[in-house]
Amino acid sequence: MVITIILANANLHRTLIDQGSFADILFKSAFDKLGLQEKELRAYSNSLFGHGDTLIQLLGYISLHTTFGKGTRSKTLSIDYIVVDVSSAYNALIGRTTLNQLAVVVSTPHLCMKFPTPEGIANVKGDQKLARRCYNESLNLKRDPREKETNTIELGGVRARKELHPQPEGETQEVQIGDDPSKTTNIGVNLREDLKKLLIKLLRDNSNLFAWKAADMPGIDPGLMCYKLAVYPESRPIQQKRRKLGPERSQVVEE
Repeated sequence: MVITIILANANLHRTLIDQGSFADILFKSAFDKLGLQEKELRAYSNSLFGHGDTLIQLLGYISLHTTFGKGTRSKTLSIDYIVVDVSSAYNALIGRTTLNQLAVVVSTPHLCMKFPTPEGIANVKGDQKLARRCYNESLNLKRDPREKETNTIELGGVRARKELHPQPEGETQEVQIGDDPSKTTNIGVNLREDLKKLLIKLLRDNSNLFAWKAADMPGIDPGLMCYKLAVYPESRPIQQKRRKLGPERSQVVEE
């Protein structure tokens, strides 16, 4: 869905509403049109991947006040935009984190989204012709073999390239390193016998460093990885009624 937003006191057309992305993206071409300077950008430590799993160079991120809707029925949020220098049919991309802050309901078939404001429900409509034109331009970018980068981007290496993950060379063999036969790892078959023995001894001596289940990893800082539900802080927790299963289903669940 393509809409127009007010960003940095200027109307920014061709803004894509993408419920599948949790990143808010501002493309370099729009960044320049807004008269912003690269010295205003702050460093961003994560990674973005583009079409064909190519790593995209990030310029940084910038916080900008963004207005959705018009008049009294509108909302203004401070959004951290990741600025990327890639070719795109769009000027900006709004992800689900911002959409959740707005409490947006999106209807893609109607090219419309609604969200509550103090003055009532705001109704933001997309432009059907503009959306079709942007979509066709996106397809043209992907068809062009000379174009190495497109508007398809993903955050955090969800589609990370294989070469970014170390892969063993040649064949491997399984060795038991724990007290349980199921606690195994793999080492290279082509290692010299003396190196192989030293490696196996090293792995067995440090088998306590391996995590075989989630309970083996206590004390991990939630800052490393933490799953959160986007709910209002003032929401009251609701406990649903217990649903009892029949004897046959209960046995399957136990198994």
